[in-house]
Amino acid sequence: MRGLLALLTVVVVGCGSLTAPAPTPGTMDDVIAALVLRGVTVHRLVSGDAGCPSSDLHSNAVHMEVALGSQSATHEIYLFRWRRPGDFEASAQEFAECVAVYEAINPARPVGTIESAPWRAYGPAWTSALRETLLDALRSSGGG
Repeated sequence: MRGLLALLTVVVVGCGSLTAPAPTPGTMDDVIAALVLRGVTVHRLVSGDAGCPSSDLHSNAVHMEVALGSQSATHEIYLFRWRRPGDFEASAQEFAECVAVYEAINPARPVGTIESAPWRAYGPAWTSALRETLLDALRSSGGG
């Protein structure tokens, strides 16, 4: 028994530290599920729609039309995810330019943004309740 315990100790110590790997942020599906669990109804979902036609961000984007709880009013969310932290950081300017293009096309609607790495989102006329619900869903899906 002692021999087995000694062998296990050597193997564990030899394999490196006992710290767990960092958690991997969730997928778009995880964020959508987190929104639904928070009482959000998704009325429309379009992959690849960045909301700004000239942007290369379409491969990172999902456009959602959602309603909170029993409200009938819908809100638009343009949600983006990056797989690597370096890509997330490098895309900050491109994301800002995309939001600026959207604002230029829709000047009468104030645009809100959220950032919770590896996620960024924007949309017009967000309520504070929608903003908090979205941020909570992003954080529960690995954003931070």
